[in-house]
Amino acid sequence: MQKYEFKKIEKNPMDNKISMSAKNIIAVASGKGGVGKSTVSVNLALSLVSKGKKVGLLDADIYGPNVPLMLGIKNEKVTTEDNKIIPIKKHGMEIMSVGFITEEDKALIWRGPLAMKLIEQFLGDVKWGELDYLIIDLPPGTGDVPLSIIQKLKLTGAVIVTTPQEAAVADVLKMINMFETTKNHIYGIVENMKYITCPNSSEKIELFPKSEDNEDFKGFKYETIAEFPFIPGIGNKDKDGTPFYLRYREHDTSIEYDNLADKVIKG
Repeated sequence: MQKYEFKKIEKNPMDNKISMSAKNIIAVASGKGGVGKSTVSVNLALSLVSKGKKVGLLDADIYGPNVPLMLGIKNEKVTTEDNKIIPIKKHGMEIMSVGFITEEDKALIWRGPLAMKLIEQFLGDVKWGELDYLIIDLPPGTGDVPLSIIQKLKLTGAVIVTTPQEAAVADVLKMINMFETTKNHIYGIVENMKYITCPNSSEKIELFPKSEDNEDFKGFKYETIAEFPFIPGIGNKDKDGTPFYLRYREHDTSIEYDNLADKVIKG
């Protein structure tokens, strides 16, 4: 085992398609940051593991890698074997994140060529096992990094995460257009932080009331396949490093993640 180091870049790192061993590659995307995309990625992956699937989770959000925090992984660095990166194993799945090769408190400043080089090595140089599902937590938006990942891989499909507010509509439509333009399947829309539940009456209170005349919210041409409430702390692990989904398996939100995983499995 040895510490991982970047390879010298010899050519355009996105010249050729990359073949991966995963039977299904699912991109989790969002038009903008702060909508809970990484939370959805982590909990979807955990739900698939609970259903007996062999799962890998790639945290491709190279500017804001939150997956290690959410899974309770701290101060772990990847190593290499036979010139391949060995992913970290935890909670029954294989995980790779830029957080495993950088310092936790350092700003992540990746210029174009270096970002592309990093993405190529994340896609082609990680020694994943034989996976049923590889969940990729994309960077937000439709910039070079998410577009390059989409063009480089043969995706099974994409799950698009948003908060159900009018300000997010344009961003979601751009993300949908990116997947449609690249001819990728879209499973549907996940509306995150949609409501809070009153502790006294169990009434669901919408956080982002919609205008009755706003037709764009009626599925964005695609079905809403999951609705999640705002729950303080769901994006964090507990003190012992256990994610919300594993600690609160009977919670309505965990059950909704199981429903989402079923829809992904069915295609």
